[in-house]
Amino acid sequence: MDLKATALKFLELRMEKKNDEIMEYIDENFTLDHFKDGKLAGKDAYRKYLDANPPPPGTWEEPTVEGNVVSISGKVKKFMMNWTVHSKITFTPEGKIVDIKLTN
Repeated sequence: MDLKATALKFLELRMEKKNDEIMEYIDENFTLDHFKDGKLAGKDAYRKYLDANPPPPGTWEEPTVEGNVVSISGKVKKFMMNWTVHSKITFTPEGKIVDIKLTN
């Protein structure tokens, strides 16, 4: 499985607000640790988060892969401010996203 391609597809779907399609990539035991929005656990909780938090516009660098973790850095604009963000997306052996950590 090409984790890099899967992470890029996930990011593309997120930017296009295609939340139904995003959920196909998410594991039941999903967790999110977001530097600004805090932590949440569970696929249902993440769906509610997606629906309540549209993605800010941004640009992304080329992802890197180490084992089952894909790292992507980028710049987003939110509330008239530019933020540098770093995402670490962890995958299950089956290729589902089980954890996302967002730092700045």
